[in-house]
Amino acid sequence: MREFVAAGLYLSGSLRVLQSISRDYEVSNIPGRRFPRVGRVTGSKYVILCYHRVASGGFPFISSVTPQAFEAQMRFLRERYRIVSLEDLCLELKKPAASGQAVAVTFDDGYRDLYNSAFAILKRYRIPATIFLIANSMETGQVAWYDRIFLATHVYPGKTLALELDKPREFELTSPRSRQLAATHIVATLRRLPDERRRECCAALERIVELPAEELAERMLTWDQVREMQQEGIAFGSHTVTHPVVSRLEATAAEEELRESKQILELRLGKPVKDFAYPFGQPADCGSDVEDLLRHCGYRSAVTTSRGINSPSSDPYRLLRVQIGEERSLAMFAFRLNQLFLSSAEHDPRTNVAARPAPRGTSGESVEHSISS
Repeated sequence: MREFVAAGLYLSGSLRVLQSISRDYEVSNIPGRRFPRVGRVTGSKYVILCYHRVASGGFPFISSVTPQAFEAQMRFLRERYRIVSLEDLCLELKKPAASGQAVAVTFDDGYRDLYNSAFAILKRYRIPATIFLIANSMETGQVAWYDRIFLATHVYPGKTLALELDKPREFELTSPRSRQLAATHIVATLRRLPDERRRECCAALERIVELPAEELAERMLTWDQVREMQQEGIAFGSHTVTHPVVSRLEATAAEEELRESKQILELRLGKPVKDFAYPFGQPADCGSDVEDLLRHCGYRSAVTTSRGINSPSSDPYRLLRVQIGEERSLAMFAFRLNQLFLSSAEHDPRTNVAARPAPRGTSGESVEHSISS
């Protein structure tokens, strides 16, 4: 029903009217009030978009958008909104001078299809995107641990898989859907465990399942590709060394992940790396004392995957991001973006939890909520 409404608004031109309204007015949901409050917009607003892959299916089995849909979205943004780099966004939050609505584009993990498919589109529409890289994946060429779990459940020859995670668990693997759902549950469970135990579980799974080398090869960006993209205006940030859940790390290990990833990227790129993306990025994943470590390591910002818009009052180490690029239609993408700008910038990033749709054909906990970012 919502997609039908979005299509009608988009095709009739009404969405342009709503976008114009959102520049001047915003809607706030007040606890205890039956109806939302409508007020005047008093400052600038920023939406940070989060993408992962720009590809048509295939491994890794993580969120993706087709190149055709991605190009339509970038064209729409260029025509309708002010697009800013993450660097400019941070500057404007610190010293607000600009007003109105702005959008920043980011990618997590550093999959190779960003070079093969997204790069040309970003250049065509002059999009100053930021890509957050996993340092160890860049150095070794290996996909991150959660991708390996999805591949393991995909290729495992049996119909059931027994694992010792937080407790003994058994997963049904009787269909592609059940295999994806099993991987989702495994990753979601491991996110809640201490990082050392998470590593042990991953190693145990790979002793049970032999991962096909051809599926693991040439999935991540290379340093040469990154440097070429950098020369064309694409920026790069840190996504840790090994993509752990930061809140599950001891303080020393957390600092190592933040500091070493920054050092590796700066050595390879030849310029400062100042922006960070929390792995997974939900409030429970980020920890309560990481901001001091980020400052100590020399970062100026950190992005989450908590849903919402940013304003000059936002904490630069808890910036909100949204993943709306996988919408089935450009109309729905435009509708959801306008919804965001219509909402009030009053928020508490520590309690803001993203609401994302599950992948088509699955049920239960969504893949995005379990593994993305």
